[in-house]
Amino acid sequence: MFGSAARLIARPAILCGVLAFSIATASWLWLSTMLDRPGPHASDSVIIVSPGSGHALLRWDLQRAGVLHQIYHYDAARMLAGDKFMPKAGEFLLPAGASLRQVMDILHKGKSLQRRLTIVEGQTSDEIVTVLEAMPALTGAIKSPVDEGSLYPDTYFYTYATARQDVIMRMQDEMQITLAEAWANRQSDLPYKTPYEALILASIIEKEAASQTDRQLVAAVLVNRMKRGMRLQSDPTVRYGIDVETDRPISKADLRRKTPWNTYVITGLPKTPICNPSYQSIDAALHPAVSDFLYFVSDGFGGLLFAKTLDVHNKNVRLFRAVEAQNPKGPKP
Repeated sequence: MFGSAARLIARPAILCGVLAFSIATASWLWLSTMLDRPGPHASDSVIIVSPGSGHALLRWDLQRAGVLHQIYHYDAARMLAGDKFMPKAGEFLLPAGASLRQVMDILHKGKSLQRRLTIVEGQTSDEIVTVLEAMPALTGAIKSPVDEGSLYPDTYFYTYATARQDVIMRMQDEMQITLAEAWANRQSDLPYKTPYEALILASIIEKEAASQTDRQLVAAVLVNRMKRGMRLQSDPTVRYGIDVETDRPISKADLRRKTPWNTYVITGLPKTPICNPSYQSIDAALHPAVSDFLYFVSDGFGGLLFAKTLDVHNKNVRLFRAVEAQNPKGPKP
């Protein structure tokens, strides 16, 4: 009798246990599916989490980005995670189909999107500053002026809301390091005594030559002329000093105009660099080719013609003029 009563009492307890286990199992399966199910977004999404943003704002940002199957999934997941989920401020790339668990992991670890900025060699500092000022992902003003030739052309990675001045300082640090290392390994018997003078010459080489072979030969011409006390007579120094548009030829009046950069009227190097040169041009300035060349002119096809004497140089100029006459929109000397 007592055994039968015990069995009657045990049955509800067993049923309750089975029910509780079933509910727990179903809940675990639901949570696992919710967390690990691929997201509904078929392409990469980018969201920006501002400093001080709360969960309510972040939830709606994720919903607008299309990465949640249901908006309440975020609340359930973050309450389940507790202190193990602390979203960071920044800009984040959420890969196509990323699960909610993956999304939360990206936000928790602060894996900010790395943006890319490429600075092309030969640009002036003003041109580079203009580029940075037009980039909405950067913040703050740039302390002016930025010295000409102080910015190293390269590809830089940065994150959303990086200060523009920080980017400038990175470029300047890179230029100083690159120039110092190159200067330490320079060729002997160069006519300039400081890294800054080498940088000035490199900036002229950058504007005059395209290939590495031509860069080293241009460097040889400029070095040879400096050693002989000859003026460098570089057209880009004329353009820099008077801000001549690149699509108009330099006039005789331009060549005679005295500026601190016009190497047709001053002897030696210009006052400052005329652009931000590449490593290749810096290396050429410090390792010029062994050559007796004293002159060069464009060949009209993107290369250069070199000469040891003025007579040969004048012939090369006439050849260029003939090519230029046939193709008036071609390269200028």
